[in-house]
Amino acid sequence: MTDSVTTHESRARILLAIENAVDAIVDRTGLHANTVRGHLDVLMAAGSISRTAADAHGRGRPRWLYRATTPTSSPFQVLAEALSMQLTQVADPALAGRAADQWAQALPALPKAATPDEAVAEATDALNRLGFTAVANPRGDAITVTECPYAELVDANPIICDIHTSLVARLLTQTGQPVTVESMEVWARPGMCEAHLRRPDLVPARTITVDDRGTITANEGSAS
Repeated sequence: MTDSVTTHESRARILLAIENAVDAIVDRTGLHANTVRGHLDVLMAAGSISRTAADAHGRGRPRWLYRATTPTSSPFQVLAEALSMQLTQVADPALAGRAADQWAQALPALPKAATPDEAVAEATDALNRLGFTAVANPRGDAITVTECPYAELVDANPIICDIHTSLVARLLTQTGQPVTVESMEVWARPGMCEAHLRRPDLVPARTITVDDRGTITANEGSAS
């Protein structure tokens, strides 16, 4: 059951049961006790909950009592604020690449992909595990990213998007397939970014273009 519950859903369900002890949360959410404790630590760091020690009765350590608080930030806000502080102090053009390397190392190395499609799927799945909502388009030459945990900081710190772009490139490199990032459209639509990928295996038979006057031009592809 744990595998079918997303991180965000898990924390939301924990918040509903937060005034009970961990054992009660386990009963109500169906999550493992260690998983619950991990989510509780994140929620406390984000300021969503607080805890106090219960009155001791008998031997042993007192139990923790958790209480919901008025949220002042998202679960990622603490990390985002720390990142923002670092970005304001550093003006190194290589920062994005180094930050992306460190971020990629937080995940197990992606397996070698058998096909370019598999490579795109692996990179997309890795982005989802990092807290984004990522979906590859049917053709497999673009990844749409929404629900960025750092969206509120992007306007003041556009280098965050450079880091994310470098991260996608590094994830694709790990797969061993010749799929690379061609460009990243930041806020292609409100709340949505799109990474356009370069894939040598995708060559259309013909490309038909239409100019502003409606004139059609057809070009033959290079595929055999």
